Amino acid sequence: MSKKDHILNIAEALYNELGYTAVGVDLIRDKAAVSKTSMYRHFGSKNKLIEAVLIRRHQRFEEELQAVTDAQPEPFSKLDALLDWHFSWFHASDFKGCMFMHALAEFKGHDQAIAEHALAHKAWLKTLMQSLVLALNDRNDQEDLTHWVHEHAEILLTFLEGMIVRAEFGDSTSYESSYRKTMNSLLRQSVK
Repeated sequence: MSKKDHILNIAEALYNELGYTAVGVDLIRDKAAVSKTSMYRHFGSKNKLIEAVLIRRHQRFEEELQAVTDAQPEPFSKLDALLDWHFSWFHASDFKGCMFMHALAEFKGHDQAIAEHALAHKAWLKTLMQSLVLALNDRNDQEDLTHWVHEHAEILLTFLEGMIVRAEFGDSTSYESSYRKTMNSLLRQSVK
């Protein structure tokens, strides 16, 4: 593993565990057992390191979510796979909530570049939801279809974000079957 990847791994774990503002460059340097010079050579600043962590995490999430949904042949099973991926993430020992939500909460209005990475991740997730929702319906009226897709993707994204927040509070795992039933019910009732 390269020194850069090692630093990214340590930084991601610390930011996930403690938050961005609470983790200083010195702590990352000490945990990674590298010099500050090496860190700044690779990333330039703490905020550039945070951006690199978010970019890499987004790439990993995008690859994983695309793979689990692409592996399913039927639209509703794609949505179930998306939920299963999230439920698995919620059960992971290092789950501490959404690093993108946390980045937005800590940096919106203070560091636009970091906030934009967080917003770009959420925009990608919304696009994924739109593609999954689009596959559920076969409407002929393009305007009606576009409105339906945007509306239902937004509902699903809000539902998913709420699940993530509830999981961060430790309240989600006993409700997984209820979440799945609710999501499927919302969509099946509105599919023509």
